[in-house]
Amino acid sequence: QFIRSFLLVSLIASYTFSSSAEKSIIGLYGGTVEIPCTFEANKIKDVTLTKWKYVSRSGDLLVKSKDKETVILATDEYKDRISLAANLSLLLTGAKLTDQHTFTCQALITTNFGPNIKDFSHALIVHKAPEAPFITEKAAELEIGKLTKLGKCIAKNANPPAKIVWLRNNKMFFLLPQHVRDTSGSLDTESTLLYSARKEDTGAQFSCRAEHSLASGLVSPPETFVINCE
Repeated sequence: QFIRSFLLVSLIASYTFSSSAEKSIIGLYGGTVEIPCTFEANKIKDVTLTKWKYVSRSGDLLVKSKDKETVILATDEYKDRISLAANLSLLLTGAKLTDQHTFTCQALITTNFGPNIKDFSHALIVHKAPEAPFITEKAAELEIGKLTKLGKCIAKNANPPAKIVWLRNNKMFFLLPQHVRDTSGSLDTESTLLYSARKEDTGAQFSCRAEHSLASGLVSPPETFVINCE
């Protein structure tokens, strides 16, 4: 079966290709993503061979001949995470941010008019909630009336990026310009608070909240600061 599938794949280069425009599909981190090989249900019976691949490697992920079992060709981490659905969609389990590639389905269609190959490509986008935010680079003390860097809030490993809101005594305090860093597919949001303390800030608790469509209640541990009256 493997040899037969390999030979059929090798013949593809001699056939006429018909490619569709690349589309995007969104999956959730850790979940199973179904990447469609976009066929009308009544056309699937004409598909003689289906293969899936992704852009960043030269080999195929899997291949299936009509009325035969699916053959997994991947030898990397995908070999234990992929399968083929009855509608020829690629099923990918345990979605990761590093899975954000363009996946392509090639289908060999055989009808009375002869063989033809159709390409369907989808760019996978994986959405992920951020980790709980934390404050770093904290000031040793704050001086009344003097603009001082209170600290930097960081919300890591999200897609799309989180929005950071600063809190004082658990109430919204500042929404400041944000800096987003791309770290190998995940996005880290950073926000630095420059603050001129007041006398009433003695004992006040400062924290930051990460806001994201996939999560709520992500707040850093509260911090208090020495207020210098000089």
